[in-house]
Amino acid sequence: MAVSLIAAAGPAIAVDCPIERAVYVEAEAKTEVRFLPSGGEATPVSHRFSLVNSAGKMTVDAHVLYDADIERPVAMALNNCPEGDVTGADIAACTVWTGIIYAADKATGHVDLLPPEGADAPDTLLLPGFGPAIAASSFGSAMTAMPWDVFTFKQCSPKA
Repeated sequence: MAVSLIAAAGPAIAVDCPIERAVYVEAEAKTEVRFLPSGGEATPVSHRFSLVNSAGKMTVDAHVLYDADIERPVAMALNNCPEGDVTGADIAACTVWTGIIYAADKATGHVDLLPPEGADAPDTLLLPGFGPAIAASSFGSAMTAMPWDVFTFKQCSPKA
């Protein structure tokens, strides 16, 4: 059932757009996921992105790191984290959402892990648990509608 919901989420228009320039939007709250280049091979970050609320008044930076223990790329969206020597409790307090981002193909219904930078942007992203996590966060407290967990491709950002 989830695959059929994902497949029906939006048009397949991500052709010729690399993931690092893709922008996705969630249908209910109009929250956007805006991918950015990760900054090169020297960093353990496989992807960078921003979450932007519908009013465009709040942006949260996020990144994806590969977790060797679970063999999955794990995303973390962080808001106003302290700098320097921080504890796990400090990071937990500023974490808006953490989870695995899945990519879905509208035409086939195939669901897979987020593709690497340089690959074509998928049609749809699934961020499990995103909606409830956002509702409980400072990011969500500034919103009038709460997002769901499915984001559809909106556009390709111009090259920097």
